[in-house]
Amino acid sequence: MKILMISDHADPLAEVGAKEAGGQNVYIFYLASFLSRLGVVVDVFTRWDRRNKKRIVKVNKNFRVIRVKAGPRHYMPRDNFLGVIGEFAQNILKQIKKENSKYDIIHTNYWFSGLIGLKIKKKLGIPMVHVFHSIGQIRFNTLSKFKLHKKDYDFFQKRILEEKRIARETNGIIATSPVEKKIIEDLFQVSPEKVKMIPIGVDETVFHACPPGQARKDLGLSTQKKLLLYVGRIEWRKGVATLLFAMPKVLKKYKNAKLFIVGGGRTQAAQKLDQAERNRLNRIVKQLGLTDRIVFVGPVDQEHLYKYYCAADLCVVPSYYEPFGIVPLEAMACATPVVVSKTGGLQYTVKNGETGYLAKPRSPGDLSGQIIRALSKQKSFFSPKCLERVHRLFGWEKIAKQYPEYFKKLIRLK
Repeated sequence: MKILMISDHADPLAEVGAKEAGGQNVYIFYLASFLSRLGVVVDVFTRWDRRNKKRIVKVNKNFRVIRVKAGPRHYMPRDNFLGVIGEFAQNILKQIKKENSKYDIIHTNYWFSGLIGLKIKKKLGIPMVHVFHSIGQIRFNTLSKFKLHKKDYDFFQKRILEEKRIARETNGIIATSPVEKKIIEDLFQVSPEKVKMIPIGVDETVFHACPPGQARKDLGLSTQKKLLLYVGRIEWRKGVATLLFAMPKVLKKYKNAKLFIVGGGRTQAAQKLDQAERNRLNRIVKQLGLTDRIVFVGPVDQEHLYKYYCAADLCVVPSYYEPFGIVPLEAMACATPVVVSKTGGLQYTVKNGETGYLAKPRSPGDLSGQIIRALSKQKSFFSPKCLERVHRLFGWEKIAKQYPEYFKKLIRLK
């Protein structure tokens, strides 16, 4: 089986934690990697966004990343991608023709890729399966609580219409949680049979438990303090500010607690993109008098990240909206409980009261209460349940095997 996978803005080889490089990049990389181990051939087409990147990278004998020209060869805000969809599709088709490639199925990710995929599906006459990753109507409902400019409103109306078309014209849809499956069925009025629920996974060989004391020693951290951890992009939608405003109440109860914030761009160009948000967060830290209690770690490579999870007493994911959320899985795979926003797929990933707690989004008061509640129970209470849940439901080895079977069904139905 050979898969044509499209991930428009999310290069699977990009530095995770930089601007607009997060969960989708991780998902694509691990899905393609684990499928390739099963003997499935995967070509991931993504935008060529930097001149010094190789155009084609052979990750292993079955997995390639192919970067195609679409717009300028430098960073481009994701919301500008509508203008390059035609060029993107055309250059994918040119590459296919050049290599005389034969694909069995198209796998698209996010709505821009969905639109590109529909163009290619029409040309090649093969089935297509789509993963939304984020749904425009839900994002609009969340962001409309803030002030939306008219251009943002117009953009979302376009997105909402196009996502309905993708849902209607694609052969199959993969939802990453039962919550998302129900939303897709209700919002797009598609039959339950069209939507297959396959969760996102975690690589248990990369993210695994180790003694917290040893992890702290390796990282040069105190073994006495309560250690809270945030991992993710430095972006306002991720709710880092809400977490900062929750910290004073946590510190009243646990005076020696510290919060470590892992994420952000590594290069100067990447740091420039999230500079405004980092400046805002630093102002909040100073305003709250938390300078000696908050540590901005910066980016950490995936292979070293597990030590931060192992060292932490608790990982916090305060996102305003999260369709799935990979960070809680990584933390739980390292035997670390989580407190997450009660939104999107996080409500499925985290078992409330067993692997951590759910908190109201954008509520520093409720977030601090759930953090204190989790810390008071001790990490050892949650650890066995975290490990069991990840191993039973979210290991990539098990999850990857569901894809070829589902793809074969769509190919037969074509």
